[in-house]
Amino acid sequence: MKRLFIALLFLNGCATQDIDRADQNEIIKELYVSVESIKNVMLSSNVKTGIVGGAAVGVIDELDGNHEDMISGGLAGALVGGIFTALFEGSNEAYKYSLKSTEEGEFTLIQKELIDTESGCAKLRLGAKATLSSALRENCYIQPNP
Repeated sequence: MKRLFIALLFLNGCATQDIDRADQNEIIKELYVSVESIKNVMLSSNVKTGIVGGAAVGVIDELDGNHEDMISGGLAGALVGGIFTALFEGSNEAYKYSLKSTEEGEFTLIQKELIDTESGCAKLRLGAKATLSSALRENCYIQPNP
């Protein structure tokens, strides 16, 4: 059972990165926005939950053994649960973009990817999820600051 679970986790990393299935039957809108500011933020983490869940699975798996087996199963499960959760989540560092659009007004977007904002312009893609990418200044209607 454990080997099957680990194999499924590894195969999950081999999934293709084509068009997201969640984008089916969704309206996808793309617009150009001016980037007003960028701020580093930290995302919350579920590693503690992964540790507790892994420990519970490890103890349950060793219930037919003695208390030493249950303790070692709990410790091993906590280690595996914490490591896999941390690997799945990746870094907790993200970026909060303050954006402005002529159509949508002012709003913020938080994403893990840091984009090049030297031009002050970015392309925002809204679908099942929002993604922000760099764009040429000519694509935005940015008023120069007086």
